[in-house]
Amino acid sequence: MRVLVPERKKVMIDLIDKKILYLLSHNARFSYSTIAKHVNLSREAVKQRIVRLQEKKVLLGFQTVVNLKLLKQISYHIFVQLQNPKKVIAEKFAQESVKNPKTNAILKYTGKFDFELAYVVPDTNSLNEELKDLSAKQLKSQMVCQLLQTVTSKVYPKCMYNFSLELQKIGRDGSFHSGFGKTQQEVTLDNTDYKILTLLANDARITMVNLASKLEISVDTVIYRIKKLIKGKIIVAFRPIINYAALEYSVYTLFFQFKNFTIEKEKKFAGFLKQHPNVLWSAQCLGGVDNITYIIVKNNFHFHDVITEFREKFNEIIENYESLLTFAEYKYTYFPEVLHR
Repeated sequence: MRVLVPERKKVMIDLIDKKILYLLSHNARFSYSTIAKHVNLSREAVKQRIVRLQEKKVLLGFQTVVNLKLLKQISYHIFVQLQNPKKVIAEKFAQESVKNPKTNAILKYTGKFDFELAYVVPDTNSLNEELKDLSAKQLKSQMVCQLLQTVTSKVYPKCMYNFSLELQKIGRDGSFHSGFGKTQQEVTLDNTDYKILTLLANDARITMVNLASKLEISVDTVIYRIKKLIKGKIIVAFRPIINYAALEYSVYTLFFQFKNFTIEKEKKFAGFLKQHPNVLWSAQCLGGVDNITYIIVKNNFHFHDVITEFREKFNEIIENYESLLTFAEYKYTYFPEVLHR
């Protein structure tokens, strides 16, 4: 999940821009021609609009979503409160955390906790080493959560647009779109596969020619291997990095602790999250809380309406909840440096 909130500079976009973002959210590798066909513009006009969205910092890049569980990695989220919250100390803490190759996300908050750190490690012993390092940084408190299962994950939720756009048949446009709907196949990865994931991780729209050149292998080999990674569900999606703050949205992190939680009620809650127009990402957890959910809203009144809806609809299972305002993002990647080849 990408929840970037840097400098708050409003950017105006029109209906066609919104449709382009919608299409990229389905597959960030859709070609200019494929997008052009859906929005009734020329290929060049679409390219110019995407470039303009990047110049205005609405689009900050394109990432590849990787299934870390299939790479035998565990994701832990650590929420920390600093002993001394001075700006210079918080900035130093953030920058030191960015350099850690095991961190795949670093978010700064306003609320009970100052930071969220997401670690990708193979086992609890590795996590323990990271926690020891954290304990030496004069923390006031911390909460450890292990992600068990992702409930939903979006980059362009329904609250950001008010149109319907049916995907037409996608040809061979370099997006590998048809491969994502196929049955999972077991695959074995080698060093070249890891190199491909490393290059795709934060440049999902890289051309096959460029990728082949960097790896010194043929284009056909690159295409074959990416298809294999998609069939094996190692590559889950290609996604745009959207700067929500530029579009005047704020992101809140919600912690839920449940009571009287049955399998039937869990399914009902998950179904609600999946269809909710303001939910960006949600996961069931083990540790300090039972569920972590990111929501996106326009203002405090909008936030109040959304959280009230949650509480009224699921009053019988929500024991406690807390919220944090996402203030800044220092790092977010689906394939941290510790896995790079």
